[in-house]
Amino acid sequence: MHMRKIFCSYVFCLVCAASTGQTAPASGSFGSTNSRMIPMTSLGPTELKNDIQARFLRQEWTPSIVSFKNNTASWRVPALFDVYGNKLYFLENNQIMEFVDTVSEFTMILIQKEDSLNVKFRSLYPAIHQNTLETFYEVLVDGQYQLLKCKAKTIYQFKEQEIPEAQRKYNKELYYAYFPNKKMVLIKKDKEQVLAEVPMEYAEQVKSIIETKKLKLKNEESLRQLFKLLNETK
Repeated sequence: MHMRKIFCSYVFCLVCAASTGQTAPASGSFGSTNSRMIPMTSLGPTELKNDIQARFLRQEWTPSIVSFKNNTASWRVPALFDVYGNKLYFLENNQIMEFVDTVSEFTMILIQKEDSLNVKFRSLYPAIHQNTLETFYEVLVDGQYQLLKCKAKTIYQFKEQEIPEAQRKYNKELYYAYFPNKKMVLIKKDKEQVLAEVPMEYAEQVKSIIETKKLKLKNEESLRQLFKLLNETK
C-alpha cells in the first residue's frame, strides 16, 4: 500500500495561519487549496460532534473502514475527511498520512454514547459538471438507485450559465442520483425538477411512487424515502 506522510507540525502551522487570516499553501497542504482553516476555538459547542467537517477542523480522528479501487483488502484506521477539499487522511504511528492508492469507498463510524452512526462516502462515479471520478459523495441511500450528497469545493465551480453572475446562487451542498444504467443526474429538493431530470426509462416508476406516497420532496428525508422505495420496487 502506497501512502504519503504529512508532518503533524505542519498541520498545527496551518491552524495558526488561520487565526492570523492567512490562506493554506496550495502545494502539499493539509486541507483544501482555496479555503482557510478555522481556529479550533471558534467552532462553537459540541453539538457539531457528528459534523464531518467540524471533526476534520478539530482533528477528531474517527474510526473508519477504507476500501481501494485496485485492492480487495480493507483498512481499519483512524481517519479525517475534509469534505470541502475532498481529501482523506489517516493516522499511523502518530503521523498524519495520505493515501496514494485510489480510495473507492470509506465508512466513518461516529460514536454516539452507546450507539454508533455509519457515514459512507464513495468515489468513482461518472464525472458531472466539475466533479471527477475522484470526487467523494456521501451515500445517503445505497442500492441500485443511489441518493448522493456532495459538499466538495467543486460544487462552487458549477455555474448555471444562463443566469447572470449577479443572480447566481452557490449551494453549500448538492444532491445527485445514480441510476442502474450508470446515469448520474443532479437533483434538487423539488418534485418537478426531480421528474424532469430522471432518465426516461425510470420516469414512470419514479412518478408512480411520488404520486402513490404523496411525496412532496421538499427536504432530504423525503428524497431518502423516494430512493428507499425505488430500491424496494421489483
